[in-house]
Amino acid sequence: MLHSFSIRVPNTIFGNGVVSEVGKTAKELGARKALLVTGAVIAKSETLNKVKKSLEEAGIAHAVFSEVEPNNPIENIVATAKAAQANGCNMIIGVGGGSTMDNAKAASVLADYKNIDKTDISQWLGTDKVPRRGLPKIMIPTTSGTGSEWTMPIVVMNEGRKAAMRSAYLVPDYAIVDPLLTLDCPPKVTADTGMDALTHAIEEYTGYRPNLWADMLAGEAIRLIGANLRAAYAKGAENVEARYNMSFASMIACNPMLSVGANLGHGMAHALQSVMHNLTHGESCSLMLCAIMSFNMIANLDKFGRIAMLMGENVEGLSAREKAEAGIEAIRQLSIDVGIPQRLRDIGMKKEDIKKAVDILFEYQDRLVEQNPRHCTRADATKIFESVW
Repeated sequence: MLHSFSIRVPNTIFGNGVVSEVGKTAKELGARKALLVTGAVIAKSETLNKVKKSLEEAGIAHAVFSEVEPNNPIENIVATAKAAQANGCNMIIGVGGGSTMDNAKAASVLADYKNIDKTDISQWLGTDKVPRRGLPKIMIPTTSGTGSEWTMPIVVMNEGRKAAMRSAYLVPDYAIVDPLLTLDCPPKVTADTGMDALTHAIEEYTGYRPNLWADMLAGEAIRLIGANLRAAYAKGAENVEARYNMSFASMIACNPMLSVGANLGHGMAHALQSVMHNLTHGESCSLMLCAIMSFNMIANLDKFGRIAMLMGENVEGLSAREKAEAGIEAIRQLSIDVGIPQRLRDIGMKKEDIKKAVDILFEYQDRLVEQNPRHCTRADATKIFESVW
């Protein structure tokens, strides 16, 4: 717990109805015209109308780019940046889920370049390779999962594989988190994004570089998700309290990853998505989560045992190992309750594809393997994938 750490969070406005403040906030940041970056569904929603209304009341013009694609292909980021330039925008506002916000964060930098076609943003992949801050950016999440509004990394699809950019220049200027915008989130999206947030929190809480900041935020995120995801999934359109708590949990769950670091869970999830392109990020994280927890728990039985308590389990009289196993089982039951597939075969993955996933893991996600709290070999990774198949 004595590890040093740094904290980077954007200015944040959180609460029911705060989307109405986007116009005033954009004006404070010097916006003349904002590009609203979103996907096809949100583009037709009342959510985007609320953003537009607030901007109009503040005297700020806007244009809309509504062609964000799932999993954030690099080519799609380029299209967004070109739309910002073509429309004369000096601000980017991302309105949507993780792919939308990641797209908007990267596009805000690329849109600041005079010749976009001559700028290869694949060179920005990795850590601290983004060269400038770019246009001011505001993120408005409509799901409770990635926490992209409150942190600096983004994930993109590059040449068919998941890859990441990590830079302080990608931290939004403002996060406007309005839980009411998640009320219409469908059950499946609620489940996928909620399990993504839970994976963030567990990786940070049990990571190999623990610190007080991570324990405080990740621990509370685990508790809130364990207590509220089922209700948000079951009838989320009418459960404002569950949506409020899930929005807060999602926001705080991702930030400690900057100091602790994601690990094998996200590495395997990215490898899995690189093989199974139709899989959502939340599904891939959830599919692998319990098997990886079982593999990692010997690194810190007490910490894994505390997860059971955070999930509301009665662990009185149990040994340290039994507590850890109870925590894993609580996570498994939660994923079952919210309809997440439990086997790789259930999503159409062939057993022979496991070798390809392991190859991708160690070739392209090696940093996440190295950050795992327990040393993992190719043989170990193969066994973990096979245990889930």
